[in-house]
Amino acid sequence: MTSSGPGERRAAGEQVVREMFGETFLRKNMVAPAEGTGPGADMARLALEQCFGEVWSRPGLDRRSRSLVTLGVLMALGHQWEVRNHVLGALANGLTSEEILEAVLQTAPYIGLPAAGQAMTSAARALEEA
Repeated sequence: MTSSGPGERRAAGEQVVREMFGETFLRKNMVAPAEGTGPGADMARLALEQCFGEVWSRPGLDRRSRSLVTLGVLMALGHQWEVRNHVLGALANGLTSEEILEAVLQTAPYIGLPAAGQAMTSAARALEEA
């Protein structure tokens, strides 16, 4: 999707987040901050409109593939809270627990054992929650 306006991107972004993370996550972590005036308002709007409304809505990759790419990047950067969130999103996008854990192992030679170990812990905890 390459929507022309922020309203269309926002609606598309909300739909992607709803499908990946659920209505409660969408309302609490994205919509409420985006509609506020606090320090995270602009960031939440950017995430909804650009990240999820524009990039995640594009036709070039399916969501399953986008989840694998996103998990790899988040693991490499050491963003464990986002790894946790995106493990849950990856499940909603059709990845299995086994595939997610295998993706973590795949990153180990490239991001290092300490980073991969932290990612494995985050992924395993998220899978226990799911």
